[in-house]
Amino acid sequence: MKSFRAAAGAFLRRCVPVALSARIPVRAKARVRAILRIEPWPDLAVGHPLFRTPDYRALRERARPFDQFRKPYKPPIERGHQTSYLVSKWFAAAGVKTAFHAGYSNGRYLFYLGQAGLDCGGTDLELDEAPENQIPAAVFEARVLRRLLRADFFEMAPGQIAAVWDTLPIDVLFTEATFETLFPWRKEGFSVAKYRAAEASLRRTLLYERLPAKLAELGETFSNMIFIEPAPAAGGAGEVFGGCARALPAFQYSVWAFRPPFDRLFRLSPSEPTKQAVYAFVRDPAVLGPLRDFADRI
Repeated sequence: MKSFRAAAGAFLRRCVPVALSARIPVRAKARVRAILRIEPWPDLAVGHPLFRTPDYRALRERARPFDQFRKPYKPPIERGHQTSYLVSKWFAAAGVKTAFHAGYSNGRYLFYLGQAGLDCGGTDLELDEAPENQIPAAVFEARVLRRLLRADFFEMAPGQIAAVWDTLPIDVLFTEATFETLFPWRKEGFSVAKYRAAEASLRRTLLYERLPAKLAELGETFSNMIFIEPAPAAGGAGEVFGGCARALPAFQYSVWAFRPPFDRLFRLSPSEPTKQAVYAFVRDPAVLGPLRDFADRI
């Protein structure tokens, strides 16, 4: 089936003149692709009043630079904008002032957090290891760009973060679908080439040994840690983060499941049922207060 869809897509691109294709609206092309079932990543965005507010619509318009990373014949993916907005509203309502995003990809989360009044930064892989992680630099202020480090999270040292932040500890370290690249929840493949090429034993070492040790090493750098990653039963995620909890005795550990429709919004793939959960390690329980509006503790 997959090869048929690929062949159908290639056939359409050959048949439609480039000049004509350029004149067809992106959304119209997207509808045709959806009808023919050849869109490889259907949007997982949801209809909810939160995303119909004037505030969201205004921010979504200002976030257009993040859509440039899509191929021109594909529509923008709304899911990432919705998750970024939801998390930014959550952190702002909880009184979070500073946030560090491990795995910031193209920086979309940091844009929404910054618009919510948070001071942000983060770290991600080098561009030659993850070329899709290029950011639209013009969107960010110089002080934020200075804090967008290019270093594998597993190789980060507290001193690297302290060198670009005026005040420590940072209120929240967080991820959303960053460590999923290491968990074997997929039927096949990994989303980051660096880990796709790695031996299974190395990925297991990173999750079961290096991750708890790294979080313990960074424990004084962050007041709270929030990881939105594969649900506990997916690829051993519950066991991995349980190990992290044992390495962080000074933090209160809890796991949360998203309620509908947000559980669909925080799915990892349209073709597989795997959802994400919130793994929270907090010193300040107030950080979790707004989370109760759309998730339940499990």
